[in-house]
Amino acid sequence: MSWEDPSEQQIQRLYAGLNLRRRFLVLERLDVPPSESGEHYLQVRLNDDLTVEIEYRDGSAAAHYRAGVDVPSDQGGSEIVEPVLLGWAAERADWRARLPWTRWDVMRECPWDENSTIDEE
Repeated sequence: MSWEDPSEQQIQRLYAGLNLRRRFLVLERLDVPPSESGEHYLQVRLNDDLTVEIEYRDGSAAAHYRAGVDVPSDQGGSEIVEPVLLGWAAERADWRARLPWTRWDVMRECPWDENSTIDEE
């Protein structure tokens, strides 16, 4: 399912609807040049213990970051995650400051074996 320009309430409902069968929520910027399509997004993954991992990419692979929220969603974690989702969607200036982000390193974290190759940007 996808919505163009979802409201804050729709984003909150989508996040609240995550469960162990539907673990991912992806927000993507559509107002970018065609050459950058798919390169500007924020995604949330619900873990087995109801903690969350958040990832965002702001263009190139050099601007790809992740953060974990170690508080389960049903125990207050949603109070940490929702402002990040809503801030990113609304392009508010303070959403990044809400979590300690780490650059996502494809060479360290990729699931491929040592015989696989990937194109670096």
